[in-house]
Amino acid sequence: MGLQYMIYNTLLTGASTPYPPTQGSASTYVHWGMKTCPNVTTTTMVYSGQAAGGHYQHTGSGEYICLPNDPEYDRYNQINDDYRSLMYGAEYETGHNPPALGDLYENDVPCSVCFARGKTTLMIPVRTSCYNGWTKEYQGYLMGEYHGSQGKGYVRMDKNAEALHSSYANLNGALFFNVEGRCGTLKCPPYIEGAELACVVCSKST
Repeated sequence: MGLQYMIYNTLLTGASTPYPPTQGSASTYVHWGMKTCPNVTTTTMVYSGQAAGGHYQHTGSGEYICLPNDPEYDRYNQINDDYRSLMYGAEYETGHNPPALGDLYENDVPCSVCFARGKTTLMIPVRTSCYNGWTKEYQGYLMGEYHGSQGKGYVRMDKNAEALHSSYANLNGALFFNVEGRCGTLKCPPYIEGAELACVVCSKST
């Protein structure tokens, strides 16, 4: 099992993104919660968009995905059909719970897809810093769907996340909740009961 496959699998399971690393010495990742890519590295933006996914009360498919702000359609029927998979915009469902993005409660979520030339990227859960030899792309919080709803996997939301718009409608489509650890199944210490889980996205030149 090669390094590229391992990183690809980590991105799919740890970050819930449909964007695998490109072939050769480059990779892509989603910068959740931000309209731009990190400016601390040589990363460039592929596109900016809106976070979306399946409705939090629906049990069908619907992982988190970053939709572009400039969509293009092929052939379509503009009708609401029950025999379809449905896509909804995403909101922060953080409650009024600073410091874990509580000030963004019920706002819509932006995202951007970033291209890291000459790098491999990796999300490390429950870390705020990268291991030796890796460079920090950005730091944030693990977020996911409510534990009683259909799972969508976890994403890494930037700790400086912003709102997509200046106002919000609170329509409750796809939702992002903070992720907490539970002791017993997790070893405590070093893990902490009830603490919001951080994460960091790291890169390494290839």
